[in-house]
Amino acid sequence: MNRSTDPRMQADVLAPEADADFLVQQAALVAAARSDSSRVARSVMGERFGAIQAERTERDNREFFVLTDAQGKQMNLWLDAVPMPTGMIANSVANTTSNHYIVHVSDRLPSEHLTRVLAHEVGELVAVRDRSSQGLTPVRESLLEQGADISDRHELSSQDHGRIGELNWLADRAADPQLSGQERAEARFELSALLDHSGLRPVEAMTQGDGFRAQEQAARRRFAASAPFLSAEAAVLVDELARPIEQLDPADASALQASRDAALVAQRQVEAFIGRREMTMPMPGYAQNGVPYPRDSLEAAAPQWAEYRAQVSDHTVGTLQQEGTDKGLPRRQVVIGGGASLAGRNPDALLVDAVGRWHLDPGAGIVQSADQDRDLRQWMGVDPYQAVAKPGERVPIEAVRLWEDQLATQGPVVNGHAQLRLGQDGLEAEVQPFDRDGNPSGAALRVACDGTPSIATGLTPEVVPGMPRGANGVESRGEAVRLISERLRELESAGVTGAEELRTRLTEADREGQDTAALLKTLESSALKDALAAGLAEGPAARMENCLTILDATQKWESAREAAPGRALMGDEVAENRFRPGDAKHWIVAGSGGTGVANAEIILKNDPDARVTIIGGAPPAALTHQVQFPAMRKLYEASEGRLTFVEARVGAIETFEDENGQTSFRVPYTEGDPPQRKELRGDGYVASLGRTNPLPSAVQTLANEVRDQGGQISGDLLFDKDDQYIGYGLTFRTKDGQEHRVDVDGAASWQLPREIFPPEEGLQGRLNEMGGRALPAETGNAAPGFSPIARQSALKARAVAAEQAGDANAVQRRTEIPDRWKRPEPAAESTSDLAPSPGPEPAPTLAPTAPQREPAAEIPKQPATPPAPKPAPGRGAPDAHLWQMGVPARKSSSTAPTQPQQPPPDQQRPGPSRGPGLGD
Repeated sequence: MNRSTDPRMQADVLAPEADADFLVQQAALVAAARSDSSRVARSVMGERFGAIQAERTERDNREFFVLTDAQGKQMNLWLDAVPMPTGMIANSVANTTSNHYIVHVSDRLPSEHLTRVLAHEVGELVAVRDRSSQGLTPVRESLLEQGADISDRHELSSQDHGRIGELNWLADRAADPQLSGQERAEARFELSALLDHSGLRPVEAMTQGDGFRAQEQAARRRFAASAPFLSAEAAVLVDELARPIEQLDPADASALQASRDAALVAQRQVEAFIGRREMTMPMPGYAQNGVPYPRDSLEAAAPQWAEYRAQVSDHTVGTLQQEGTDKGLPRRQVVIGGGASLAGRNPDALLVDAVGRWHLDPGAGIVQSADQDRDLRQWMGVDPYQAVAKPGERVPIEAVRLWEDQLATQGPVVNGHAQLRLGQDGLEAEVQPFDRDGNPSGAALRVACDGTPSIATGLTPEVVPGMPRGANGVESRGEAVRLISERLRELESAGVTGAEELRTRLTEADREGQDTAALLKTLESSALKDALAAGLAEGPAARMENCLTILDATQKWESAREAAPGRALMGDEVAENRFRPGDAKHWIVAGSGGTGVANAEIILKNDPDARVTIIGGAPPAALTHQVQFPAMRKLYEASEGRLTFVEARVGAIETFEDENGQTSFRVPYTEGDPPQRKELRGDGYVASLGRTNPLPSAVQTLANEVRDQGGQISGDLLFDKDDQYIGYGLTFRTKDGQEHRVDVDGAASWQLPREIFPPEEGLQGRLNEMGGRALPAETGNAAPGFSPIARQSALKARAVAAEQAGDANAVQRRTEIPDRWKRPEPAAESTSDLAPSPGPEPAPTLAPTAPQREPAAEIPKQPATPPAPKPAPGRGAPDAHLWQMGVPARKSSSTAPTQPQQPPPDQQRPGPSRGPGLGD
């Protein structure tokens, strides 16, 4: 439902009660949804309804519902009440891959609206499931909307089916003899008002002639398309009430007029509160003429847009160089990093992005299906269904690359890396451009930062094998050096001889990039090594010992990489296509999480002779709900026999020389009961054991400068006024009292740097719990995933724009997760079977049964910016504009992107028998 067609319902959830106890509200809403779910499902599905039963997960005792239709087909339904953006009433996720469907309602939703909202969501999700099971792409344009184009269309969208679910539910209430007369009348009047919004009644006055007759004809066509799905009670009421207001009886006419008046007032309130802005950014995924790219053209269009982006980058670099010569440092708002965070792209900001991850990934695409990522239309403005043949298929990598390049080139962009540094007048960005092969090109540029720089550099680095875990764990060489340096500073303050010298030598060696063997040699040569843990309490002493352990593990890893070049890799090297198929016959992938599984798939896909063994803990639950993991196991494990899983804990890397004198790898482990010691051997090794939590590399130099001068760094979490997480902020305080802020969003924002947010305080764990509640494993997604990051970045763009416009509360800086994200205690104990609500007895429970262009010879010095195509009417889903809300209209810029020498191909608008993504 997202935003209801009824503006009065939107207005009811605009702002929270100041003294509201949201945990109590959440528990009450979930309890009410549970008690009413049987009747809601029955009224929505009618004769198709079979039964609904409550069950709980074995692992964590979470409740869900198994909804069975009259044919015995089941769907798992999850319900929760959580914080949502202003005006949003509900949100649903359809995981047609593993048959799980998640419904979230706003915890601001008044209880009187709950059942109607549930009816909409159930109707919509059943429709999504039905079309997906038939391999049918969803109907994009809704029919049941006042003013929607009718022409000869008769198919209903999933939103239309949600609206029919509302009609059926309201009709059920209006006919329920166990309700009071007032309650039945209210349901009747709500249904009547919904006919206006659904276009099932003409709203023009009968005296308006042609206008009235056109609406009346459209209403009849809509009714004809809807009739097969209306309950008997709803069909009767619609037939009775879907008349011009002039023909209704006085009571119905009076109620309808009051509803229209209230809706007009509410709509003004909603629009004023949400603050819609006029946008000029074209939607990504569309050609220059405004027609969506057909699926079969993506492979050719993606490299053309990559070349276009490279041309824009060249022009931007030239402009910045010229400005630096003429005016001193150019001043820009600076954004470092891209990916899905480009959903919040400000076209006036300078984007510095190294076109990594998805542009380099040799895999098939993101691991979710178009069904699972259907809300990308709402938050990024792209339609994932255009990129697939069937809605349950993975979104291909070419589509992701094209979307990102189109968003990146909405404004000035430099393909490259950037480091933030202290400047004479605030922060500066040192920008290193890359050439088309991804190598540094030319001298670095200096840009003065205007406002708060933003960083979205994606997933953080991975850990090496042998990382000490637990309460006193140390996750990386960098953390070990930092903790040892801090301890040496304490010893220095206590007057210990040689502490300052050792700290300086160790820090310089680390910053210079010397290998870990050199760092260990520096420590071993000092008499202070044994003093590091001396006199400390048990926990801090154990952490000091773990610093030496991680340094030793890192040294072993570096030695293995030197002894077996190209065959001892970090997982990200595989994901970024920095490996050679055929270098090894048997790869060991250490780590069974999402990254390890994706890397195994890449190796198996690119080398048909390779074998892969994944060793690690049990795969995360979310993997079983994705498209990639089950299909991968079926193909490579069950069918081809080239994939094996071993459940064990992995230690530091071990090497040996095989019978041919080649360096190979072994992983000792125990298995069975009683435990038996075994050993896994392979000639290739990929470390995918999890990620570190450091400061983003783009601010590491800045952090060193501030600390070396005696300054400090602090951090806070960023939320919008609706308690939606939009990243974290860093404050760099110099010794002379100046403060410089940097914001971090995107996937990196879900890995809080341990040196700023100490792990012993547990904030990272609570952030993970919040992310897991917002996106349960059953969605097949996770907070740092592509679609969730697009949503987060769009919300951040809106909040930042509101803050810049004067709303002091638009961005909340906090030290803790909002209480609303804590899980409430259940309002009542659940039983295994849902008691039927008053009404007809339910049916008995059934058993579940184009070639790349040549580089342009010359970039024009003053290229004209091509006009942004206007979105085609009805092209987006409801609220598809949200991805660009808060982004100001395009201003003239000296770094306006150049038009491609040969623009991406214009697509012909498809005929009525052929639509994008449907094939011939």
